[in-house]
Amino acid sequence: MKSAEEQIKALIGDKAKAMIVASSRIAGLKYYQLLKAKIAEKHQVYPDQYNYKVLYAFSDFTHRETNEEIREHQLNGLNNNELIEERFKQDDYRIMIVASKFQTGFNEPLLVGMFLDKPVMDKTAVQTLSRLNRCCDGKTKVIVIDFTNNTANILKAFNKYRKGTPYEATVPDEQKVILLYQGIIERGLFTDSDASHFEKLLKLGQDAVLQTEVNRCRQRFLFQYEGLTERKAYVYELAKLVKAYNFLSSFYQYDEAIERFVLFAEFIQPQLIKEGSESELMRAIGKVKLIKASVTYKGVSENRAGEIKEPRTGGGGNRTPQPVVKTSIQATIDEIKEKYPISDAEALIIREVCEEKQADQTILLSIQRNINRMHYLNEVYKPEIRKSIELAYIQRGHNDELYKDEYVDDGAIFDMMAHTVLSYGLAQA
Repeated sequence: MKSAEEQIKALIGDKAKAMIVASSRIAGLKYYQLLKAKIAEKHQVYPDQYNYKVLYAFSDFTHRETNEEIREHQLNGLNNNELIEERFKQDDYRIMIVASKFQTGFNEPLLVGMFLDKPVMDKTAVQTLSRLNRCCDGKTKVIVIDFTNNTANILKAFNKYRKGTPYEATVPDEQKVILLYQGIIERGLFTDSDASHFEKLLKLGQDAVLQTEVNRCRQRFLFQYEGLTERKAYVYELAKLVKAYNFLSSFYQYDEAIERFVLFAEFIQPQLIKEGSESELMRAIGKVKLIKASVTYKGVSENRAGEIKEPRTGGGGNRTPQPVVKTSIQATIDEIKEKYPISDAEALIIREVCEEKQADQTILLSIQRNINRMHYLNEVYKPEIRKSIELAYIQRGHNDELYKDEYVDDGAIFDMMAHTVLSYGLAQA
């Protein structure tokens, strides 16, 4: 109940629904009776929080212990000819219990959570979990809490029936977060004590005190790492830890010390290098001196009297766009191979994802609409293309690449792929 409340109910703007898959109709009946009693009990104390109802979908049966006729319409208080799936669409019904009913054909876009208390294998596993795959606005994730099955068997079932890629989904690596955390702690700059102290200050809710602590941490950081490269490397490690935890904590439960440190890292990381409006990088750029330049002579141009033009104002929508250097997928792969030791399998998925994005009409249309806004396409839209590429890797079960420097660093593989997709879109526009 607590898990359903905290992890599921708040999703999709507090409209999310959950399903409990019981091992039998009798087990489902017990779940129904227990949940109804618990919700009613908690509603007396927390009326605003526990203001939802539960349904139990099943085929009518005779209880083998009591010989009582258990009927779906009667138990759920349905009207004559009313379908239980239609009742479930009402806002105040948030949980549906099933055993074998709605194995296929169930369509409820607001369903984002599932509690599995039943062994499922092969095709049945795919059908059961696929009840969650209906899309709707605001639905960005689903949550499955499995009491019976193991991850390997579920992935095996999906790999058997999935199409469109030669790669098998793999189990996310629980150790990634732990290893990143241990590596940062071993550096000795920030420790669990810092994270615990920061958590206490955060609970006080006093911004001035909190900012004083941030500044103290930043001074320690600047003292320990004098070079910009060292500083960026440390901040990047913090960012990787936060990103890995945000993803993997959906699959695994980590020690409280790690959770505290991730909270600390997420807050402190963006503020270590940047101070005020001038970043360390901008100060470094300010120290750059021009030693040598190559200039091609183009002749002399004079401004005649009366021909001096006022600076342009507005967006400059009719500007001639500065072209992005064109590149093919194969050229990109060749360039990647020169920079990074990728395998043939990695090259294959790079090609596959690039081709998928080059065929994405949404991406192509966005590029076409902004053909005269090259700054926007390069600085704003290309990062969006990169995000869609990262999502494509997740959908293929290739989560490891999202934590490899050769993929996620600025200018690395994901950026090169995004550039390839953008240049293709410009060529088609």
